[in-house]
Amino acid sequence: MQGRVMISDAGSRLLSAHTPVDLTEMHSIRLEASPGCLYARGGFLYCAVTPPDSEPSILRLNLPDFHADREYAAGADVERMFLSYDGTRLYALLSGADTVLMMDADSGEWLMSAPVGVSPRDMRMDRPGRRLAVAGGESGSVLVLDADTLETQAEYPVDGTAVGAFFAADGLVTLSESQDYEPYGVVGIIPERGGYEPVWELPGMPSSFAMGMNGLLVGHMNTITLLNLQHRETRWRMIVQGLPDNITPIGRLACYMDRLTGRVGAVDCFQPTLMSVIRKTEPSGMAYL
Repeated sequence: MQGRVMISDAGSRLLSAHTPVDLTEMHSIRLEASPGCLYARGGFLYCAVTPPDSEPSILRLNLPDFHADREYAAGADVERMFLSYDGTRLYALLSGADTVLMMDADSGEWLMSAPVGVSPRDMRMDRPGRRLAVAGGESGSVLVLDADTLETQAEYPVDGTAVGAFFAADGLVTLSESQDYEPYGVVGIIPERGGYEPVWELPGMPSSFAMGMNGLLVGHMNTITLLNLQHRETRWRMIVQGLPDNITPIGRLACYMDRLTGRVGAVDCFQPTLMSVIRKTEPSGMAYL
């Protein structure tokens, strides 16, 4: 399997590249600022950084030498970022400012911004590149925005805190955190016609989800669960330590990180088997390229 798993470590200020299966470190670089959220595309790695004595920004790094050739001014707490499909715009979800920011990918100019939720947690783009789905965090709703204007097209309430959202073939899939006596995760579906339907309840605090080769991978406290969306069934549930976040599918594998314990792991999604685990000081971002 070719490619590298990129991991940012805010505690040590390290940015490192690892092999996908055994997570062997290939090389690393220590940054002057604490690295956070990562996004990889087209031979570049975008890295949100928080310097000790200046404003937060996003660096565009050339690979494999990690040379920064662009720097974009950005607000604090970049939760997610990605490029438009034509590569002309860079979007950033700023959880600290409750904002989606759109920038010119070449010049870094701020084109526009829009308020979204309260401590928003996730943002994804649909396949045509026309809409954004934003999990609004403590607002308890998922928003759909026009990708060109950032105007809100729709807003859907979900169960509890909105943690994740992405576009599926026939609507939206959502992840939220609800609470009775203890927190638990809820995976729901919002069809194109509207209306929210909770489908699965998962024990423990949820953290992230992503579509893998054989189903929907959901990270929740001490667990990774694989769900079959089409047949609405649970395929398997695997115990891991901590709260698996930033789930990153890589072929039949998926990598995750846990900010609580510093663990970074690789899972075989067809077995299921925990292939390897390494430790970081304070893992803060992950991307595959």
